Amino acid sequence: MKKPAVLLLALALTLACAAQQDLPTDYLTPAFHAGRREALRALMPPHSVAVIFAYPTRTFSNDVTYPYHPNPDLYYFSGYKEPHAVLFIFKEPQQGPGGKTFKELFFVQQRDPAQEQWTGRRLGVEKVKSELGFDAVFNGSEFNGYPLDLSGFDQILFAGLPDDVHDDLGDPADLYDLLEAFKKKAAIPADYDATIISELAAILERVSVKTLPRAINYLTKQGNASEKLRNNPWVIGFMNCKDSTDLAAFKNKLSSLKWNTFLYDKLIASLREIKTPEEMDLMRKTVSISSIAHAEVMKAIQPGMSEAELQGLQEYIHKKLGAEYVGYPSIAGAGANGCILHYEENSRVNIHHDMMLMDIGAEYHGYSADVTRTVPSTGKFSPGQKAIYDLVYQAQEAIFPLCHEGTPFSDLNKKATEVLADGLIKLGIIKDRSDVSLYYPHSCSHFLGLDVHDVGNYDQTLKENMVITVEPGLYIPAGSACDHKWWDIGVRIEDDVRIGKEKFELLSWQAPRKSVDVEKMTVNKSAVNNLILPPVNVP
Repeated sequence: MKKPAVLLLALALTLACAAQQDLPTDYLTPAFHAGRREALRALMPPHSVAVIFAYPTRTFSNDVTYPYHPNPDLYYFSGYKEPHAVLFIFKEPQQGPGGKTFKELFFVQQRDPAQEQWTGRRLGVEKVKSELGFDAVFNGSEFNGYPLDLSGFDQILFAGLPDDVHDDLGDPADLYDLLEAFKKKAAIPADYDATIISELAAILERVSVKTLPRAINYLTKQGNASEKLRNNPWVIGFMNCKDSTDLAAFKNKLSSLKWNTFLYDKLIASLREIKTPEEMDLMRKTVSISSIAHAEVMKAIQPGMSEAELQGLQEYIHKKLGAEYVGYPSIAGAGANGCILHYEENSRVNIHHDMMLMDIGAEYHGYSADVTRTVPSTGKFSPGQKAIYDLVYQAQEAIFPLCHEGTPFSDLNKKATEVLADGLIKLGIIKDRSDVSLYYPHSCSHFLGLDVHDVGNYDQTLKENMVITVEPGLYIPAGSACDHKWWDIGVRIEDDVRIGKEKFELLSWQAPRKSVDVEKMTVNKSAVNNLILPPVNVP
C-alpha cells in the first residue's frame, strides 16, 4: 500500500496535468525572457550582478491574502509569477560548486503538494528548468547555505528592498528569509535604505549649486516627509552640502557605493520603456479589450444606474474577452465624483443625469491598458458639459501629432497646458493662463506596460515603440472661482498610443472619443439594459 504522502503527490500531479489543458497560448515565451536577460546583461557594468526579488504577499482579511501580483521585473526577465523567489543575473559567467558555470541563479518556491491543494500549483525547480528555460535553479531553502560570494562584485544592482515583510516562522525560505540572507551575503550596511538612496541619486543627476536649496526642500518636505527620511545619514549628508565642492564630494561618495539601486532602476527603465514585437501583441490585446468595454458601457448607460454597476459591466467585458485582472483600481465617478482624480469608492447608487467619468483598464497577461472615457448618462451632452468635453478633446488632438520619435517628452504636457489654458480663458473660467493648474492638476502622459504607470526615463525624447498615455483633463469642483454653471463637471479623455518613427498608432481606437461619436454610440442599446433583479419571495 502506498504511503499517504505518495498518494497526495500523485493526486497533485494528476490534477496539475489536467489543469494544463485549455490554457492561453499567447503567453510570452522562454526565449523572450531569455532575450531580455541578455539585453540587461549587455547594459550592466563589468563585474556586476543584478538581483530581483519576488513581490511580497499581502493580507486582505485575517488569513486571506490579496490575489498575488508578481513583480513585473521578475516576470519580465523570467516569466515566473510566484512569490518567495530571487533571481541573480550576472554580467560575466560564474563558476559554481563542482566547476559548473552559469550566468543566472534562480532560487524559487519549493513544491509542496499539501499547500498546493489550498493555494494553487507551484512550478518548483524542475518546471522552472523545463518550462521557463533556466539551468541553475534551486529551492529557496538552499539560498542561505549556497556558496555565493557577493563581496567580489564591483556593483550589486537591485531595487529598493521592502522593510515591512514579516517572517513566516513555519517557512525557512519565505521572502523574509531570502532578504535577510541576501543582506548578509551582500554585506549591506544597516543604514543603507535602497529607496532613499535611489531618490537621492536621481536628484543628484539634475541638481546644481543654484538649485540645491530647492532640491533639499523637495526631498525633506514632500508629503510631510517621515522622520525616517529626515534622519537618514545620507539625506543629512546631502542637506549639509553648502557649495560645489561639497556637492561634488557627496556625488563621488554616493557613486562609489557598490549597492546601486539607482543604476538598477535606470537600466530596467531603459529596457521596459521600449516594447518588443511580442509585447506589442499583448499591448494591442489589452487596450482593445478595454476599449470594447468602454464602448459597451456607452451603449448601456442611462439615468438611474449606479457607479458600481457600470464598473462591473466593464470588468465583465474584460473577463469575457480573456483579461485576467484590471490594471489598477477602477475609477467610475459620476458628476462631482468625476472631479476626484483617483476616486475609487464607486459607491453612488444613482448617477441620475450626470456625466460619468470611467478610468478603467484591463490587464492581459501582465500588461495593463489605461483608457478613460467621459459619457453623458442621458446620451446627450448639455451645452456646458459639451464645451468642457470638446476643449479636452481639442487638447488631445493637438498632442497626438507630437507623438513620434524625437519629440521631447515634456512637450506633450506643454501643448496640453497651452490648449487648455487658452480654452478656459475663452470660456471665461480663468483670466490668467497660470490658473489653468486649478482645473488641470496633472500631466498628460506616462509610460504604459507591465505597470499602469510603467517604468521609463522621462528626461528624454520619445522613441519608437514606446507606449504612452495621452490624457488631458479638466475638473471643476463645486465652489470653484468661476460661474457655478461649470461646477461639478469633470472630463478626462485618455488614450493609449504607440510611438512611431514619424507618426503614432492609436491603440484605443475602438472606444469613441469625439463628442458626437460618443452620443451616437449611446443610441445603441446593450443586452444588459434588460437585466433586472426580480423580487425576492420569502417562503
